[in-house]
Amino acid sequence: MPCRLPLIAVLAVLSAPVHAGEPLLGPAIEGYGPTYPIDDRDVPLEDGFVYRAVFDIASYGDEIDALNPRFVSVARYLNMHARNGVPVDNMQLAVVVHGASVRNILNNEAYRSRYRVDNPNLELVTRLHSAGVRIYVCGQSLAFGNVAKGELASPVEVALSAMTMLTVLQTEGYAVLP
Repeated sequence: MPCRLPLIAVLAVLSAPVHAGEPLLGPAIEGYGPTYPIDDRDVPLEDGFVYRAVFDIASYGDEIDALNPRFVSVARYLNMHARNGVPVDNMQLAVVVHGASVRNILNNEAYRSRYRVDNPNLELVTRLHSAGVRIYVCGQSLAFGNVAKGELASPVEVALSAMTMLTVLQTEGYAVLP
């Protein structure tokens, strides 16, 4: 029995979280993208590194009045790196929207017409774009969903397809974050 107490103490120390407190919002995208500070990490961030990532966003829950968690993930990515000293200019991010998530990038008029509520993603999409995130939508998904270009939020750019845009961005050095 005496051996168990030191083992329990060691396990308690080893299983302690690497963060403390509540997640923080901001600083790159205020009000969105909660992250925890990780001060005791083993892998440092490389000075001057340029992060090129494309978020492949295709899914969306059935709740028309909720944020798409994948857009929140883009805000989290920006916030956690900015909080740890990475300049926003060193984060070249893109979002490729297709499938059911096309509804997330509709302007308020089109969203209200379809769902009778304001688009809950519109403010976040606008803030992401203001932080330099490029937002592309699959032209094929628009056609299949009978969505006109004029129904999209203003920062959204129409591509031939999601597959095409993902291919182009990968050849430009972007890592795909599915």
